Amino acid sequence: MASKNIQKAIEDFQVHYNNRLGNAKIDHQTIENNKACCFIKSSKIKKGNSPRILHHGKVTKDVIILTHGLSDSPFYMEAVAKRFFNIGLNVVLPLLPGHGLKDPDKAMQDENLDSKWRTEIDNAVQIAQQFGKRISVGGFSTGGALSYNKILRDSEMIQGGLFLFSGAIDVKMVKEVSRFSFLQSITKMTDGTILGIGRDPYKYPTFPYFGALELGQVIRENQKLSKGKKITQPVFAAHSVHDESAMVQGIVQLLEQSVEKGIAFLVSQNVAHAELPLDTAIKLNTRQKEGPKTAPKANPQFNDMMDSCLQFFKKEIVNKAQY
Repeated sequence: MASKNIQKAIEDFQVHYNNRLGNAKIDHQTIENNKACCFIKSSKIKKGNSPRILHHGKVTKDVIILTHGLSDSPFYMEAVAKRFFNIGLNVVLPLLPGHGLKDPDKAMQDENLDSKWRTEIDNAVQIAQQFGKRISVGGFSTGGALSYNKILRDSEMIQGGLFLFSGAIDVKMVKEVSRFSFLQSITKMTDGTILGIGRDPYKYPTFPYFGALELGQVIRENQKLSKGKKITQPVFAAHSVHDESAMVQGIVQLLEQSVEKGIAFLVSQNVAHAELPLDTAIKLNTRQKEGPKTAPKANPQFNDMMDSCLQFFKKEIVNKAQY
């Protein structure tokens, strides 16, 4: 049975999403002994898209927050989360506003979306403080940009590291952001109706243009806040050299110019942007008409990537711990 501290933290997790979505409940799944996973259930969230926490039933020395990308859900970070969980960390997987919903149209076109994303990360950190003594952050694509943003805004709160997977770092090197920012400058751009249900159960079937502009706001703020300084948190950045959505040059520049200690794990095989954090292929729902016809494949270098990631974590964070 989880400790009282952990039970209280899970209740706080539930209250947050109940305030955000309404009718949010906790579903517990015991893994083994006290190790467990808790999901938020809500009638508004698509099956399998829920925010969740992997916990050991007690406060751990280290906790990590892993945030998903634009238009997808915590499922895309689940394989990475399990690897951190298996070496003893509690793991918090938040759900960004506008994401994982059956009907996301209004929420995804909110003009305050980027601000709400930052607030969501702030809340995840408050929750994580109850699960671990030292917090690391990271994420996939947009989730990586928001994690970096949190360090730049509240560096003292993140005493662990930054872990980027296909990180969206440079606005000029993120295809959707640069393209749609230009389009917005010459015409008023709308998405039309954003659908929630498609072939990929864990991702929206069409790309939200407005969301790309909101991501651009986050990236530009990161560039402004990081100008002339380097973060002290160790940085691990995994990226495919064939990534056409967020080009690898952005990661190289980050490590060269804005980080005191960091390494890049470059995937040389033909791995697409969304495939990097996956250890198994996503099974498409072929009964749905909208969305990609080709399923995102597993990253063939996933195990090597995570072995390198966890070795970096142990060397640069655990072995240099000061409690």
